Amino acid sequence: MPQGFLVESQRDTVAVSTAAGLRLHLRRATLTDLEAANHLHRWECSAESRRARYHASRDRIRHAEWRHLIDPDRGYTFLIACPQWPGPIGLAHLLWQHCGPPEIALLIADKWQGRGVGTAVARHLAGLAAAHGHPVQQARIRSGNDRAIRLANRFHAIIDDAV
Repeated sequence: MPQGFLVESQRDTVAVSTAAGLRLHLRRATLTDLEAANHLHRWECSAESRRARYHASRDRIRHAEWRHLIDPDRGYTFLIACPQWPGPIGLAHLLWQHCGPPEIALLIADKWQGRGVGTAVARHLAGLAAAHGHPVQQARIRSGNDRAIRLANRFHAIIDDAV
């Protein structure tokens, strides 16, 4: 695991908690976090989890894509961390769209799924979107991804299944 990914600036880090009290840190991703993000993809997320997020079983993010995802003019990308774990446990995106509501997207490491991480992070992203004047968000989710659909429905997100 790449060292130093948790070096954080208080200004760019937000603490959130799951319903069960698990504390998480969301840190705004930077260009230097690409290696940690790709480690998460390759070693912490199954092909099934990656397929659910990207609609393909990709095991990495290319440099140009990462630059796009972390561009502050395009939205927010956070690394999700748990203080008891050495590397990122997920990625979260709130991306502004040219037309329509912003998109919320999550990738949670397999061993952290089902612990309320997605719900806690989505709650934060929905609040962040609302603070920017977007009370409604969208999520691109394939039909059949029941967990993601339930999560999106909790936050009244528009589900785009045309992917």
